[in-house]
Amino acid sequence: MQNGNAFQHEPENKQKNEIHEDIGAIFHSVFNVELATSPEAINEVFEVRYQVYCIDRPFEDPKCFADNREHDSYDPQSVHALIRHRPTGHSVATVRLVMTGDNLDQPDLPMEGPCVHRMTRRAQDAIAKTNRNKIAEISRMAVSREFRKRLNEDKTTSGVSEEASYSDAENGKRAVPYISLGLFAAILEMSVRHGITHWMAVMEPAQLRLLKRFGVEFDHVGPVLEYHGLRRPAFTEASSLIDRIKARRPDVWSLITDGGRYLPEKPEHH
Repeated sequence: MQNGNAFQHEPENKQKNEIHEDIGAIFHSVFNVELATSPEAINEVFEVRYQVYCIDRPFEDPKCFADNREHDSYDPQSVHALIRHRPTGHSVATVRLVMTGDNLDQPDLPMEGPCVHRMTRRAQDAIAKTNRNKIAEISRMAVSREFRKRLNEDKTTSGVSEEASYSDAENGKRAVPYISLGLFAAILEMSVRHGITHWMAVMEPAQLRLLKRFGVEFDHVGPVLEYHGLRRPAFTEASSLIDRIKARRPDVWSLITDGGRYLPEKPEHH
């Protein structure tokens, strides 16, 4: 993912106790997952991205976006989602799923050229053997400046840290660590709707550690490299990842799949 979230650093016994909490209820009491299908919602996505990628951490030149909306040539072959803060209606996080599309002039996904050759031969072989139309890249995952400030994480695009804290006294204090899971729920729903069976991503190491803590663990993870900050490339089969989550963390599985409503199709093995 280019890429979102935070979790407070807490004693191990408290972490174990949290497994029994209804994290779906906690998340949905504060946030809402929304697929950005209308022009207005897509504008919100681009505005959040502009703030994160052009102003807060200027990986992109703001002068290239006179309308204060960060977008690129991959957006037409992408689907987008938002996490919305229920009490205010504000969009607080965003992610896109980039698909191979029909543009023969741009057949590669954004991370392929810079990152895939740095991964293991086994990972490269797995990518090469997968139907191109079934692969999508998790990309432009970002948390808005307002929420990253509350998380004390204004130096990252995604607001990810194992020691981040949230200053709000409301129930959101407990829900904010789950923004990454909300974004993953959006990724899964978009994938199911578009027949995607495999995911690529480039993620901050802290985000990988956070997701692993929730049982979300990719099959192949490459070395740390410089790609819009220090990131690690990853590749996985969606259905096996979701099955592993169900075995390890059924509460997380329930949140991500909406109680089993969205399950990725099994890939065809030749």
